[in-house]
Amino acid sequence: MAESEQTSLEVGAPGPGATAADGPNPSQEARCAPRKLVAGRVKLATDAGLRQEGRMLDLSSSGLSATMEDPIRTGVLCLLDCEVAHNGKAYAISLIARAVDCILVRGKGYRIGFQFQKVSDGSVSVIRTLLN
Repeated sequence: MAESEQTSLEVGAPGPGATAADGPNPSQEARCAPRKLVAGRVKLATDAGLRQEGRMLDLSSSGLSATMEDPIRTGVLCLLDCEVAHNGKAYAISLIARAVDCILVRGKGYRIGFQFQKVSDGSVSVIRTLLN
């Protein structure tokens, strides 16, 4: 993704629990923006060759969460390709995000929180549409 494709969509530094070494701090809220429940599919890929598919749970201007069968280490950068249906129309989002938390959910795999790092202008437009 070209550097010029990064936009002003709220992309901040990871919070105190965002690195693998530090681990999450449950007493502090890491979210920068309110989340909206959405239903969609997510395809994840990492530089290390990990490939995984899951379901998107929610979305904000700064991140999203999804359920996956296998865990992801916090701090790992991932390419996320998402497909979301909203008001009878299909939308696609492609972006780079950092895994900031990973929680085992009984019977459903892992809930993984992602913080956006690089988002193309087209994906920013789609995210704004989905949040409105």
